Amino acid sequence: MRRFVKHLVERSIRFSGAPALSRRRHARDILVLAYHNIVPDGEPAAGDRSLHLPQRAFARQLDLLQRTHDVVPLSAIIDSPGTSRGRRPRAVITFDDAYRGTMTAGVAELRRRKLPATVFVAPAFVGGGTFWWDLLTPPGACPLDPELRETALTTDAGQHTRILERAREKGHPTTTSLPVNATCATVADLEAALAHDGLTYGSHTWSHPNLTQLAPKDLANELSAPAEWLRRYDGHVVPAIAYPYGCANEVVWQAAERAGYRAGFMIDGGWVTRPLDGPSDARYALPRLNIPAGVSPDGFALRAAGVITA
Repeated sequence: MRRFVKHLVERSIRFSGAPALSRRRHARDILVLAYHNIVPDGEPAAGDRSLHLPQRAFARQLDLLQRTHDVVPLSAIIDSPGTSRGRRPRAVITFDDAYRGTMTAGVAELRRRKLPATVFVAPAFVGGGTFWWDLLTPPGACPLDPELRETALTTDAGQHTRILERAREKGHPTTTSLPVNATCATVADLEAALAHDGLTYGSHTWSHPNLTQLAPKDLANELSAPAEWLRRYDGHVVPAIAYPYGCANEVVWQAAERAGYRAGFMIDGGWVTRPLDGPSDARYALPRLNIPAGVSPDGFALRAAGVITA
């Protein structure tokens, strides 16, 4: 009943005129959407279900987005940081983690519509690696247990091996296998996806830790190593980083700048509403709008319009 009421409210707001008014207010702003995995039609979803969006739902969201926004590449923010003077807000599509489902089904939907996008890659997982949050989420659970997540990000610094070791010590159930779409893409997948001219890659650090918990030397390596690795895709790389878990602070922003990145992205915060020529948080703590897998079409439309901000 609660879900039905929620959808009823979303539908009434969507067709109330409020989204159009909000989009006009944001006509000079940029909305950076953050996705994770796209589950191919006919394949099972697993792991933290909030991160695994069905392909059909993703396709519908892209169609809705094209009707109301100008979809631009991430480089439009980095190379032309001023606000837009158009009549419609600009939108940028990004993905974290380079799941194989994203690199196949997700890219297929983008290519079908000739839409640009950027995938943030953590090279340590490339080649079929699995992510701790998917392994530790019980089947059917969504999202990951908040207490477990908090311990993982603080005590264990978001580091994959340490988190799984602690989970085993405490007897926490661990998934032994995940569908291929929920594993990290291979080098071959990343290369094949570049057949879509609008696709670019960015850094998601080397091994996806909580950067705010690292010693200076480890922080520097996590930032520099992926940039070096991504050089193999020269011409298809943007000098930008998406911080794992959205965890960053002034120390991390400054380290990202020293490492040569020209922009850094969080996982929340909404819209880019100001030029990137102010303090460090203007360029190295750029907001994004996370799109959870369970959002309804009306809920997506309201988020894309700026009516709902989380």
